[in-house]
Amino acid sequence: MNETLEPSASSAVPKWASNLQECMDEQREELRSVSEKLSLLIEILSPKETEGPTLDDLLARLIEVVQEQNPILRRIDRTTGFTLDHLEGRPVRRDGDEDAHLS
Repeated sequence: MNETLEPSASSAVPKWASNLQECMDEQREELRSVSEKLSLLIEILSPKETEGPTLDDLLARLIEVVQEQNPILRRIDRTTGFTLDHLEGRPVRRDGDEDAHLS
């Protein structure tokens, strides 16, 4: 153990320090390699700016589609309300009489 703590005959740097430096150099190289691979992976997985619509475009279109379906959803809701009123024995609501089922 004393041999590793003493400087080597060829240099003034202790052997343990040169071993530590070698380990650090190896780790630095591994980290550089991992960093390059990660950068490449991110580049591959990231869409190009010109590919397809942007997120804002997709959200705007989704809002348009939901707004277009609103009249159909209201009609389904009204029809369901009429059917439930009839099945439950309540007075059936008429157009514009949304509170008829409460009486």
